[in-house]
Formats: sequence, structure tokens, C-alpha cells
Amino acid sequence: MTATTTGTATQAATQAGVTSQSTTDEPQQSTVPKGGIPGDGTFLVGKDIQAGTYRSEGKNKDSCYWARLSDTSGEASAIIANGNAIGPAIVKVAAGDKAFQTTDCKPWKKIG
Repeated sequence: MTATTTGTATQAATQAGVTSQSTTDEPQQSTVPKGGIPGDGTFLVGKDIQAGTYRSEGKNKDSCYWARLSDTSGEASAIIANGNAIGPAIVKVAAGDKAFQTTDCKPWKKIG
């Protein structure tokens, strides 16, 4: 069974001009932990995901990109913080963040 991002996250990504493309045709093998973040997409804080600390095992392919966003405009000025991880990554998503974007990362598990 393959997880699919639907609803608000997809609408927000579309409105922001963000598109997600898989870098492989194979389905993601990891399962998303309850309360976690599945992988590629832009997720609204408080609606799609909860504020808190998340951990990913890192990259699916070349590197794992993540960003905390103040809005879903797609503008660089909306980035509160971002990073590229090759190995495991930990990110604290604040309650005041509008959204969290992740690309080419393994699923994020809520750890706090």
C-alpha cells in the first residue's frame, strides 16, 4: 500500500506552486509512524501535522531537504529555516510555523 498526500497538504502545495515528484518509480518502503510526516510534500502545521520535534533517517536518494515555512507563497522569504541532510535529521516544527516542506526524505517520526 502506498501512502498518498491528499487534502490540505496537496492544496497548499498547489497554491504555493510547489510540485512533488518522486525520484524513483518504486513505492516508498518505509511506513509512516502515527503522527509522523510521510515524506515529500508541504504540510500545514496544526492541520496536516502537529508542532513538535521530528526525526528522519535522512535521504531517499541524494539528500533530504526540509524547510519550516512562514507561509505557502513559494517565495524564498517564507523560509524560516531549512537544511539538507545526508544522514539522520532532527527538526523542531514550531506552533507558529505555517507549514513544513520535505523533499527526498525518509518519513519523519514525531519524537517530542
